[in-house]
Amino acid sequence: MIFNFAEALARMGANAAVRIANASRPSANYLFNTFLPERNMMDYNVDASNMIVRTTMAGLVGMDSPYPPGGVVEVSSFLEKSAKLAISNTLTEGALRQLQALMRQMQVDGTLSNDFLQREALNFLQKVIIQALLDTDEWLRGQALVYGLINWTFNQKQLYVDYGVPAANFLTERTNSNNDSYSDTSSAFWTDILEARRLLRYNVRAAVMNSATMDKIVANSVNSLEILSQDLNMFRVRKYRTVGGNTVPESDNRYTMEFIVYDEEAEILDTTAGSLGRTQTVKFMPDGKILFVGANTNSGYRVGQGSTDDPQNDMEIGYHHIAPTVEGGGASGRWSRLYTPEGYPMQLRGEAVENSLPVILNPDKIVVATTELAP
Repeated sequence: MIFNFAEALARMGANAAVRIANASRPSANYLFNTFLPERNMMDYNVDASNMIVRTTMAGLVGMDSPYPPGGVVEVSSFLEKSAKLAISNTLTEGALRQLQALMRQMQVDGTLSNDFLQREALNFLQKVIIQALLDTDEWLRGQALVYGLINWTFNQKQLYVDYGVPAANFLTERTNSNNDSYSDTSSAFWTDILEARRLLRYNVRAAVMNSATMDKIVANSVNSLEILSQDLNMFRVRKYRTVGGNTVPESDNRYTMEFIVYDEEAEILDTTAGSLGRTQTVKFMPDGKILFVGANTNSGYRVGQGSTDDPQNDMEIGYHHIAPTVEGGGASGRWSRLYTPEGYPMQLRGEAVENSLPVILNPDKIVVATTELAP
């Protein structure tokens, strides 16, 4: 029977933690991974250059005349260094004492298995170590999509990336002072819905907000909104209007919209003075924001795309670049390890590293509405 982590880890085989880290993928709960899915790449630098040949109309020519040129080659580029993310955590002696007490009880009950400590070690690795990287990845994707940039300072290191989302795609902020916030008397909610549709050429693939924003919108009678259906976090809503004293649904389909309510969040260490050791919660989808994502339907032939359209292209406006790590010997993907520190057999330590960066290749497919949430 195994009663210590050193033996348990030895029996798991070499590089077990690395294999698990590379096999880990964002869960379905990570909505932003749908728009910017992970891709393991072989380069530390993010070079997302692409070339599109735009089709132009054929021209009018006379008999025996030379053919006019056609087509325009458009080159765009995105070149950044990947950001290094890392985490370490230690399962201390106090926690191991509790595990030993549990194991002794299980042994008396006859329910203790040889792989108990191995499973505990792997759960610690998955939920505490690797989960930390996945949470940070989703938060960074959210920053890129909702703000059009990442401006993050942590551990005295700054990550700044501007994705070039057109300024017009960030709609006018609706405020309480102007009475046009979505919870106010002159709510501009439906005005912004129509503008987002227009900017995305009436091809909106997804509209995302969190429940705090949704609650304010639904509670305001000025928005004249009825919920047609709800399927878990998917809400289909429609505007209604009053005609001759009667309430009737709006016949214009532009006033019918489907929203995804996204409330996933994570915890980060609070680095403010006097808060050492405490955590604070961060939302992946910020309050007062609605993210509209258009379908990726760029016209033209993209070099290297092949003759058949990828059915996933419509679902992606970029990707999340997962680079190699020096710690992993240059192999693509995340790196992690589990070990008992030298001289500290009473502890179990986990570490993980990744080099990554979200990449938005179609910034014009993003529209963001902003409203102040009244108290």
